Amino acid sequence: MRRVARRRRLLASACALALLVIAASLSGCTSSSSPPPSLPHSVYIWQRAWDPALVAAVGESREFAASLRVLVLQVDRTGHVATSQDVDWPALKSTGLPVTAVVRIDGSLSDERLRERVPGLIDQELGRWRSEGYGGGTLEIDYDCATSKLADYARLLADIRASVLKTGTLSITALPAWRNAPELDAVLAQIDSSVLQVHAVRDPSSGLFDAGLAAQWIDDWSRRSATKPFLVALPAYGARLKLDPEGRIAAVESEQRLPQRSAGSRELKVDPREVATLIAQVSARAYPNLAGFAWFRLPREGDERAWSLRTLRAVIERQPLQSQLRVALLANTSGALDLVLHSDGTLDLPLPARLRVDGDCSAADGANGYSAVRGDSLYLERTEDADLRAGSSRRIGWLRCREPAKVSVTAE
Repeated sequence: MRRVARRRRLLASACALALLVIAASLSGCTSSSSPPPSLPHSVYIWQRAWDPALVAAVGESREFAASLRVLVLQVDRTGHVATSQDVDWPALKSTGLPVTAVVRIDGSLSDERLRERVPGLIDQELGRWRSEGYGGGTLEIDYDCATSKLADYARLLADIRASVLKTGTLSITALPAWRNAPELDAVLAQIDSSVLQVHAVRDPSSGLFDAGLAAQWIDDWSRRSATKPFLVALPAYGARLKLDPEGRIAAVESEQRLPQRSAGSRELKVDPREVATLIAQVSARAYPNLAGFAWFRLPREGDERAWSLRTLRAVIERQPLQSQLRVALLANTSGALDLVLHSDGTLDLPLPARLRVDGDCSAADGANGYSAVRGDSLYLERTEDADLRAGSSRRIGWLRCREPAKVSVTAE
């Protein structure tokens, strides 16, 4: 009996030691596979009209953004200038976030007009910002010039550095097409940081964003700009391409509607899940000079082609990305039932093509893209393609029913 008891004690000790080894091993695996620390996220405010919807979005941005990048001056190809006179300064200041002033220059503006006009325009606009208390001198130039014009761009940046931004930091948005150009070194020598843009409208078939290409561009840019920090500009928007009769791009419609008519159009969208995957992959690479991400553009209510604020925040905060539809029947003051769709998830979802109504309903009508149809049952059928944005609701019709509590509605 003593020998049996001794063997049992030895076996118990061995098992305990094995469990400790397994636990330590599992602990080590958990530690090594934990996600890398989150990098900061900046958001572009590209809208020049500071309406109540934009002011509300700016206020919400302080919950998930580390800084803001505000368009303050825009010079088009003809030299026409638009400024930031409508900025709601109290709304901007209430966020408490650092702000970078962004100057957008059309890439086709002639070199002579660039060096002749742009530094003075920037100086004048920054004077307005300094009068509002933004005297830090954080400036970003967004000039999508051809690679062949990089030497001229370097000279423009030198002029801005010498005459306008004697103190403070200077950044640029950068195109992937520049990454192999020898002239890029002269541009990088004039700046403190860059924002690599990995989204663009190239042709009708290529879309706005390719995660595989973006990852390669980021890898290349990190090596080429090894001594300067950079951010990666990511898309939180879609666009409609207006095509001419030959199928070529005639215009791009995104945050503003365009009046042009065209023979056809193509809608371009960016899947938030694809962008979230890229963020995780890039973050795991731990590039030593990657300073964060910058989102174009801050979504606002009524912006038909931007993600919802809920979606953008979910991607930034690494929340689960999923769509979720809820159908509700709400009694209104007339005694009828309003039929309301709610998008409760973090992703936009397409409006259901048809909803079946089960119950004793004598009258019904559709609204906001739906019509009532009677067949073997009562249906509300979609009359237009649209998405229900994450966090939003849409009333799609009403029902008048004998026993409201027994009515059910099912999306098909």
